[in-house]
Amino acid sequence: MRRRSSSKLPIILIGLVIVVGGFFLVRLISDFGANDPEDVVKAFYEYEQEGDFGSAWELFHPSMQARFTKNSYVTERSHIYMSHYGVTTFSYDVDGEEEVENFKMAKDAETFPTAFKMMVSQTFKSKFGTFTVEQDVYAVLHEEEWKVVWEYK
Repeated sequence: MRRRSSSKLPIILIGLVIVVGGFFLVRLISDFGANDPEDVVKAFYEYEQEGDFGSAWELFHPSMQARFTKNSYVTERSHIYMSHYGVTTFSYDVDGEEEVENFKMAKDAETFPTAFKMMVSQTFKSKFGTFTVEQDVYAVLHEEEWKVVWEYK
């Protein structure tokens, strides 16, 4: 009987190394982007654009989450877009990124040493015509992650 060499083993190992390496590369790239203030704001509005208001709510700073329960935010936000505006989606732009020191989202709220202010423009094409809503949106650090807050002054 002839003995067969296991020539398939190196090919399988190389394939496994490529797959595992690719997985870690994707994680590294996605973790790097999540650490940018503008990226968290864009992710927030991408979730809302897709109608995934629950995932958008998860990107709020805990101070914002205290203002709305997840259920009420999802219900009210989707109701505003779909019922009041008569739209299913919107386009948006995020402009500028201005650093703001000692930011407070409300007069009696905690002070964030550093925040990044961006202007978000949402454009809706509705049964009432096309209109744009502009809002200053801020990204602040919470436990080493950027989170979204709005201003309530």
